[in-house]
Parts: sequence; C-alpha cells; structure tokens
Amino acid sequence: MSDNQLVEEALTRVTAGEPGAAQALLDAALSTPMPDNANALYDLGRLALALEQPAAALSFLDRALELDAQLSPAHVDRGRALHRLGREREAIQAMCRAVTIDPDAHAALNRLRWLLDEGQLRTTSALSRLAQRGLQVASVLDIGASDGQWSLAARRIWPDARYHLIEAFDHWRAPLEAVCSAQTGFSHAIAAAGNSDGEVWFYNDPDAPYGGAAFQDQPDGKERPEKSWKVPQVALAKEAERVGLKPPFLIKLDTHGFEVPILEGAEAILSQTNLVVIEVYVFHVHPQALLFHEICHWMAEKGFRPIDISEPLWRPRDGALWQFDLFFVPATQQEFACNAY
Repeated sequence: MSDNQLVEEALTRVTAGEPGAAQALLDAALSTPMPDNANALYDLGRLALALEQPAAALSFLDRALELDAQLSPAHVDRGRALHRLGREREAIQAMCRAVTIDPDAHAALNRLRWLLDEGQLRTTSALSRLAQRGLQVASVLDIGASDGQWSLAARRIWPDARYHLIEAFDHWRAPLEAVCSAQTGFSHAIAAAGNSDGEVWFYNDPDAPYGGAAFQDQPDGKERPEKSWKVPQVALAKEAERVGLKPPFLIKLDTHGFEVPILEGAEAILSQTNLVVIEVYVFHVHPQALLFHEICHWMAEKGFRPIDISEPLWRPRDGALWQFDLFFVPATQQEFACNAY
C-alpha cells in the first residue's frame, strides 16, 4: 500500500471514530525525518488536522509549501491550521494565497468570506448582538453538537448558563467527553433528538463526520450497512427535565433536515425558550427537510420570528447559497415593536 493510501485509510478510520491507527501513523511520521515529497507532507498535514493537532499540521504544511509553493490545497489546510491556532491574520493570508493560485479553490473562498466579514456573519457576533439587547439564557440544548465547539463559543456570551450537548454520531464521543470533563456546567448525551424517546435510524458517511442525519425509516444506501444504524433517540423536553435544565432555554439545531421532529419533541418547553438557532437550507438535503422559508412559516406558527443570521455557506459546484444559521426569537420580543430602519 502506498503512503497516500495509508493516509487515506487512516483518515477514513478517524472519521469512523477509530483514531488509533491514524495516531500511530502520525506518531511514526513525527519520529522520522520529514519526507522530501510535497504531496506526502500535505497528506500528513491533513492527517494531523483530522486528529486536532494544528501545530503538527502546520509544520508538515510549511515544509510541503517550501517544496511546492503552488500546491493550493496545502495553503488551504495551512489556513485552517493557523485559524485553529488563533492566528487569524496569517490564516487569511494563507487562504488568499490559495485563491491566487487557484481561483476555484472553493474551500478557501468560503473560509475567506468568514474571515473577512469583520465578524458580522459569525455565530458569536449574532449571539453577542442578542445578548447586548438583553436576551437571557439559562440553559443551552446543543443538538448536533459534534465536538462541542458551538457550545464553547456560546459560553463566551452566556458564561453562567448550563450546557447540554446531544450528538448521535459516536465518532464524537471522546471529544465531547473531553469538553464536558474540562468545562463546569457541561454535560452530553450520545443520542439523536426527535419527537419521542426511543430509537431512530441514523445515517453518516464515514468520509463526512459532520454530515450525519436521522431518519424515521432506514435510509437509502442500506447496501452499505456501515453507513446507517439505529441510535437512541431523546425528546428534548423530557431530556431537559431528566438533566435538570432550567429556563429560559436556547435550542440550537445542526441536524440536516430533521428539525421538525426535534422541535415537536421540544413542544413543552418552547414557551420557555428565548432563542432557537437552526441551520437552514436552500436545497432539499433530507426527505423530511423544510426549506428555509418553510422553516420560517413553521416557526411563526409556534410564535417565533427570525432576528439574525450567521455562517452562510455557498456550494462549490455553482456558487449558489447552500445553507445558513437562522436565529429565531419569540414574536413578542421588543425588537418587533419597531418597524423603522
């Protein structure tokens, strides 16, 4: 097996929740002299990023670019590593370099939009605007929590709130355990959220750990049984009671089209919810998915109106708007009392 195939296999294992082999491969690379092949170094940088080791990734990517300064994907991942290390200005420069080499480097273009918008379209900016207007949050239900970064960002805004992170994909168990053990007031559950307690089908491509979704019935793709399986399901209202969460609530959904069943399971606490953040879509990403304007209508019937947005994403194939986070507050909020600009 070639070095590239070894790295690809290791990356597959990381996304499948088996980082051991990938870490062993990375440890072996770190204990030997760096290869003199730009593509091999780039692959090792990708592997280090997947293992959440941005400093190691940066060393591999810097060396790769010394050997081949025109390797656009290496500039993209170098920008990602710098961003994770908090070196924003250098991250922007790396992404700009990637786009200079390849104007169709969509990963770099999307990241640049986020880094160059002066923060206006970032989640923390939207949350800050709400908090500055007096919106109160005592408990956060973070659904589709992955590695917990969203809740960590929200905690900067509401540091005294209680955070309960719910994630269906077991791949994220170890990162969530680490986050919750390190943060006071954090807890988590490995489960899907839905309209009742029980079980539900969950689909996830091992190559895309951020892309899973729940289904009422076994989804297409059952010829690949490793891509779909049953997971525990919890209703948010019952889960909030079990965990002892207090209102007012913030509910965040990054759930790829399964929003309505989840909100049905939260019906009993919606009247005590001050903010619902939903990743909404312009295209049908799920058989049950509502498009963003349909979500607005559904939420309006529950007494909520949109008040802010964050994190827009444009799809690479044609630059069309793909998704964004939409922030809903009760229609009784003071902001809606004034219709003037």
